[in-house]
Amino acid sequence: METEKLNLKFENLDFTNKKIRDSFGKIKTASAHVKYSPWKTATGRLSTLPDSFPILNLNKELRSAICPNNDIFVELDYNAAELRVLFALLKQNQPEDDIHSWISKNIFDDKYDRNSTKKKVFSWLYNPRAKNKKLNSFLDRDKIFKKFYHNGRVKTPFSREIIVEEDKAVNYVIQSTASDLFLTSAIKTDKMLKNKKSKVAFCVHDSLVLDMSHEDKEMLNSLVREFASTNLGTFKTNISIGKNYGAMRKVQ
Repeated sequence: METEKLNLKFENLDFTNKKIRDSFGKIKTASAHVKYSPWKTATGRLSTLPDSFPILNLNKELRSAICPNNDIFVELDYNAAELRVLFALLKQNQPEDDIHSWISKNIFDDKYDRNSTKKKVFSWLYNPRAKNKKLNSFLDRDKIFKKFYHNGRVKTPFSREIIVEEDKAVNYVIQSTASDLFLTSAIKTDKMLKNKKSKVAFCVHDSLVLDMSHEDKEMLNSLVREFASTNLGTFKTNISIGKNYGAMRKVQ
């Protein structure tokens, strides 16, 4: 990805917006190349190098400056990737619909809306002292701790070993596994686009942005299926499209 130059169109930005004026300096003189490092985080999540375009911490107001070199951006990302990893590690069937809505309905009996459910799940999942009988009866996080944490370190399904204190063990297992799962799918997707006009443009955490050409549009369903098919099962994948990165809209 770092060999591909971003198509930056600053004229897309609305400079009457104070947030854009205040943050424009981040990209005005930045490199037009996205350069990642896989070595700067303990979990293996990608970070950017100092001389990279700041794609990972870019203000939303600046996204519309990033345009495809081909015809359209297509963004692929897993629905609640970390929770789907949790389901997979516990050998639970993957919900076919939105996982937060599924938990709200099937575990909390629709007592909470989606956003409240999401907050409750993550405040419980990554805090070993947090108690929630309904969640733990269905998603036994203690199994994750016992299976993957030994002698002060976790060993993930991707054989990544990380030294970490007990309180963060479950967090590191899930986040690291989700990251490696995503990167594996990103590499598979990139290989499918070899010798095609379309290409991988960049990735932002657990979303992959493709710079698609109309001549490759017949490939899209195959690309989505390949991305959704992971080492831990088929993960529901969200699809968004847009004429620039600030205009992405979800599609079915």
